[in-house]
Order: sequence, then C-alpha cells, then structure tokens
Amino acid sequence: MASNSYLYDSNGWKTSSRKDVDGTPVMDVYNKGSFVKPVTLQNAATAVGNGTEFDVESYKTLTLEVSGTATSHTLVFEGASVSGTWYAVQGVRLADFAMGTQTTTKGEVWTFEVPGLVKFRARLSAVAGGNVSVKGNAVS
Repeated sequence: MASNSYLYDSNGWKTSSRKDVDGTPVMDVYNKGSFVKPVTLQNAATAVGNGTEFDVESYKTLTLEVSGTATSHTLVFEGASVSGTWYAVQGVRLADFAMGTQTTTKGEVWTFEVPGLVKFRARLSAVAGGNVSVKGNAVS
C-alpha cells in the first residue's frame, strides 16, 4: 500500500492527501469561517445626508436594520462602482422577501449582495419628526 504525503497549512492543519498526476500532493480549498464586521451607515440622523460610506473590500453580504424615532423618512440604498458613480442597489427585506432600492419604514431588516462594489451607503433623502439609524453586519 502506498504511503500518503500530506500538505499542511501554516497552522499545522492537514489539508490534503490527494495527489496530482505527477504524484505531488494537491492543496484543497477549505473555509474555517467567515469574517463579520459591524457597520453603521446612519447613526440617529435627524437631517438628510449620505451618512457613512462603507468600504466593501472583500465583503459579500450586508445585512442592515433600519430603526429610529422619525415619523417619516426615505432611505435610498446605493453602491459605488470603480468609477465612483453611485447607483441604486436592490436589496431584500427579510420580513416578506420584498425587493427594493429604498424604504420609508423603520423596524425592518434588509440584506444586500455587494461583490464588485467599491462602496455602499444608505442615503437619507428625507426625514421628519425624529431620527433614523441604519446598522448591521458585513459578512465575507
């Protein structure tokens, strides 16, 4: 019986016993978990504005909660491409799987797929009678 040659990563994890056609061990791809980064795009905002822009980097998904005390507001979800131009980005409201690029409701959670974007923001285009916050997590 042939002996197995294993590859090990820098942490000493055994990664493969498979061999290529020339007999060298083949590195398998494996995932030890995702990275999660807290995100705040609007923090108790009481005036219209772009809020904080999020650098997408290698993150793939944004999940954001809209909250606050405002009696009315309009949030527009936008992403910037490599040119720096901002475009509306369609997301999914988790409560009912409705899709949209903006919301006028608080107490809801939205998720967005963001690979390929450079930046993401939740632009507050209208607000009255209180404040609006948009916070959540980015996941790689």
